[in-house]
Amino acid sequence: MELRVLGAHNMESKTTGFASYLVDGVLVLDAGGLTRALTFEEQRDIRAVLLSHRHFDHVRDLPPLGIGLRTSEHPVDIYAIEDTVQYVSDKLLDGSLYPNFLRWPTPENPIFRLHTLEFFQEYEILGYKVKPVPVPHTVPAAGFQISHGDSSLFYTGDTGDGLSDAWPHISPSTILVEVTFGNKAEEVAAVIGHLTPRLLEKSLADFVGQKGYTPKVVVAHINPPWEDDIRKELANVQERLGLHIVVSSEGTLVTV
Repeated sequence: MELRVLGAHNMESKTTGFASYLVDGVLVLDAGGLTRALTFEEQRDIRAVLLSHRHFDHVRDLPPLGIGLRTSEHPVDIYAIEDTVQYVSDKLLDGSLYPNFLRWPTPENPIFRLHTLEFFQEYEILGYKVKPVPVPHTVPAAGFQISHGDSSLFYTGDTGDGLSDAWPHISPSTILVEVTFGNKAEEVAAVIGHLTPRLLEKSLADFVGQKGYTPKVVVAHINPPWEDDIRKELANVQERLGLHIVVSSEGTLVTV
C-alpha cells in the first residue's frame, strides 16, 4: 500500500494542512485537508472515505469534495462510527451549506453514501480489510486497521493517553499516529485527548512488549508552534526504542 500524507497538521496555513491521508489513490483517511491537496482528476479517483471522528479539522472538505464530484459517474462511500455518521448527516451534509450530497443529484444516485461501522468488526472496503477500534479522545473516536495482502496500517486518528488499549485488537506493520504537542504541554494534551512524544513512547513501548516486534511509525497531526520540539523529542524516542519514526509533512509518501 502507498500512503500519501495530504495534511499533516492540526492548524491550517499556506504550508500546513488539516488531517487527511490517501491510500493507493482511492481510499481516504479523514477529510480535513483533502480537496486542496488533490487535483480534480485525483479527486475523481476516490472511492471511499474513512472518518475517525466528527471534529471539523477531520471532516471539513467533504462538501467541496461533493462539489468537485458533481459530474462523477460513481458515488463515494463514507464510513464511520455512529456518532460521526450522525454529525455528518445532521450538520455538515444536511443541505444548509451546500446541496445535500446524500440525496443529490437524486436520492437514488447521490454523490455520497453514508455507512455506519461497529467497533471490532472487520469490513471489506475496496478490497481492503478494515477494522475500527475505539481510541481515547474528547468525542467518540475510532482508529482503523487497514490490511491488504501482507501489508497493514493502523491509523489512530486523534487519540491520547490510553492508546495502548487498542493494541490487543490489531497487528499492523505501520502505525500512522498523531503527536499534537511537545512534552512540556503533556498536561494539556492529556486533558483534551492528544499525544506528546513522551506519551507516544509509553504506548509504543507497550506495543513492542505485547506484540514482540517493532512497527514503522508515521507521525502527523502536529501543532505547528510545537513542531520543532516535537521533532527533537521524537528523535530521542526513536533512539531509545530502536524504532523507525517518520515525522511527516504535507506530501510525504510512505510504503506500507
